[in-house]
Amino acid sequence: MAICNNVDITVSKEKILERLSKADNITITGHRNPDCDCICSGLALSLIIKNIFNKDAYVVNTDKIQRDLKNILFIDKVIFEVNENTLPKKDVLVVLDSGDIDRIGWLSDILNEYNEVIFIDHHKVRNIKGVTMFYDDTTAGATCEIITDIFQDYIEKFDSNIATLLYCGICTDTGSFIFTNTTDRTLFYGSKLMSVGIIQENLGNVVRKRYTKNDVSALIEIYNRMVIDDNKKIGYLCLEDTICGINMKELAVSASDILIQMDDVLIGFIIHEGEENFRVSIRSRCSKNIREVAESFGGGGHPKASGFSVSKNDYTKERLITEINDKLTSLLA
Repeated sequence: MAICNNVDITVSKEKILERLSKADNITITGHRNPDCDCICSGLALSLIIKNIFNKDAYVVNTDKIQRDLKNILFIDKVIFEVNENTLPKKDVLVVLDSGDIDRIGWLSDILNEYNEVIFIDHHKVRNIKGVTMFYDDTTAGATCEIITDIFQDYIEKFDSNIATLLYCGICTDTGSFIFTNTTDRTLFYGSKLMSVGIIQENLGNVVRKRYTKNDVSALIEIYNRMVIDDNKKIGYLCLEDTICGINMKELAVSASDILIQMDDVLIGFIIHEGEENFRVSIRSRCSKNIREVAESFGGGGHPKASGFSVSKNDYTKERLITEINDKLTSLLA
């Protein structure tokens, strides 16, 4: 049950299909700093809506495009850094993969201007203020899996582009089907999409990391900055918006993935320092639920991949490192 303004706004898959079929204008968005699942689920949904309901749906995001998204099919159709001048006509807004309505950026301030706000997610959701229809499935490995599930009766209307987008999102969010969020349903829908026809070359270009010389320089710097406690099996890394003079969003390097791949790190966290706040990513490869730690700082996510942000007015970097370390130590005890 999801309560907003004292009203249960939880809806069925059928209600979502019905509302989309009646919409005049559909805009699809997701969280800032979008990953593959966020963008692929939006693009796939837009194509499905066109195929089934013969309606145009537009994908927007308030953030900049990151380099590791540039090989996704139809990525040029996404309106990144959307503003009032480029925002499509308001009617129905679909919010995907965000966990918290505030994560969609400034669009969260104008939700009242939409006739309907549909929130679809696979995270443990925190804030849904302004949402009018809510559908959450925390058993799904990815939001792309949820989109496949919602439209399972229409798979015959999927083409290879839709199948590839959905498969890419599922593949990346489940770590190529090895993370613990992978279920028999995940594999079943992966098989269904494969039967439709996956564009294998595109899948490889999206899922596999492609490194440039700048990426390699950044990798070396990341390894040099790692701080690892061999006894506690906790590692951390502090980064700014740029590394080696290159904006982090222009790099294909994932510091979180690199840190957690270290043999002597069970839980790792990255502190990204911005002008006004610290953004923290936590990753785990043990059985402990790190989402509990993220939630204690006002964040959330998954048991093995979570995060949060705090203001520099409330924390120094040193204090933040100490508090995170203490909470992770207690979690591992």
